Amino acid sequence: MLKFQKQKMLLIISSLVGMGLVNNVLADNLTSHSNTEVVFNSLESFQVNCFASDGAVLSEPDPEFTVDKIINLAASDNPEERISALSHLAEKRQIDAGIVQKILQAAILDKDSNVRGQAVYAIAKQGCEDLPLVLEQAMQDSELSVRLMAVDSLGTDDKSIALLERAKEDEEEAIRDLVGMKLEALSATNKTRDSDI
Repeated sequence: MLKFQKQKMLLIISSLVGMGLVNNVLADNLTSHSNTEVVFNSLESFQVNCFASDGAVLSEPDPEFTVDKIINLAASDNPEERISALSHLAEKRQIDAGIVQKILQAAILDKDSNVRGQAVYAIAKQGCEDLPLVLEQAMQDSELSVRLMAVDSLGTDDKSIALLERAKEDEEEAIRDLVGMKLEALSATNKTRDSDI
């Protein structure tokens, strides 16, 4: 009986030691990965509603950039080519609204933050109906380039001003500086407007 208890005790001790070692290995693995930056795409589950309004002013077609070429660029494995496609969409080319919608939707889901930032810019230039929601979501992205593009795309309406006020608390100095410049420009515009009255 005593021999059985000793064996049981040894088994428990070895289990505890083994668990301790396992926990140490797990803790080491977790801490070694803790230096890896977590990327948060705030637009990941967002549905873009970007059909042009009837009064939209469209650029003339560019013979060098056909619709097919823009579609191919947007589907490229190269982020720079996807950004190029979005740059052409920002110019509001005469492209079917359904195609624009699909390209922009794919672009805001992109893993590359520069592509997402360019998508925010294109959505702003397209004058999409849900632009305020897109900008609000983009301002929560973990990547600086996406947040900068969102802040830069904010307008002068009350919702944009409220978002600018919120962005004054951003952790990145570049965002706070851009917000300060935009708010200063809005203040100067309002003073000029008030003095003209």
